[in-house]
Amino acid sequence: MAQREGSILCPSCRKLIHVSETSCPYCGAVAPGLVRAPRSLDAVIGPDADTSAWLVGACAAMYLLSLVLDPSAVMRSLQNFSLYTAFAPSTGILYTLGMTGGIAIIFGGWWTVLTSSFLHASLVHVAFELMWTRSLGQMVSTWFGPARLLVIWFVSGVVGHVLYNLLSDQPMVGSDANICGLLGALLAFGRRAGGSFGADLMKRMTVITAIFLGLPLLFGASLNTADLGGLVAGAVLGSVMPVADQARETRVAQLTALVFIGLTVLGFVASAIRLGPMMLGGP
Repeated sequence: MAQREGSILCPSCRKLIHVSETSCPYCGAVAPGLVRAPRSLDAVIGPDADTSAWLVGACAAMYLLSLVLDPSAVMRSLQNFSLYTAFAPSTGILYTLGMTGGIAIIFGGWWTVLTSSFLHASLVHVAFELMWTRSLGQMVSTWFGPARLLVIWFVSGVVGHVLYNLLSDQPMVGSDANICGLLGALLAFGRRAGGSFGADLMKRMTVITAIFLGLPLLFGASLNTADLGGLVAGAVLGSVMPVADQARETRVAQLTALVFIGLTVLGFVASAIRLGPMMLGGP
């Protein structure tokens, strides 16, 4: 039961305030008395949670599942061996698990803007993106907090994939938009930090962003609108979110991250039910 009288510690900055405060006078956290949720939340997604590892583990698990569900697709991908297409799941399995674009959107699969981030098209694809997710995710988690990392990851992916679907009718999987969101958040953090540290961070993130966006162009691909959408979304969030050394994560941030996780899990189930019967056994 929520406390109605007396004083509490603000769940964000940990300073003593009255429970009736509509916002914390020290850090500005909204409704600190209402978001003083059960401490069990900290056991799930507290300040020491390694949420970048959660993302890597979830993406790796979904990739392995996509191979196990259709081993024949793996054999077909190895017959005409190419480094970039080896160990590729079938299109039917990717749609069944939550690939966005194409048929998924035609049949109303709006949830695929969440689920597609956890699916990958080949071994090289998943290895490349998990490397960046882990590396950049640890930095974002350190400077913003583990729950805010998840919020940035999910929001950037959703914005990127929505923009992509508005401009293209082709299917797509991958964490590109999410990773660009992490880059955008780190660029914003560098600008906010200022000084030699901020300038160095911005320089490094600018180089990585240029490589990440420009590398596909070397192989004849066009600039991915999902990447641009994710980059902008991450930069906006990185500009407005509190940073970890200024304010602890609020219960709102933790609950928002958990809601995104829950919606994604439901999205996988919805794809299996809505698209699975049509796509299983497809090419």
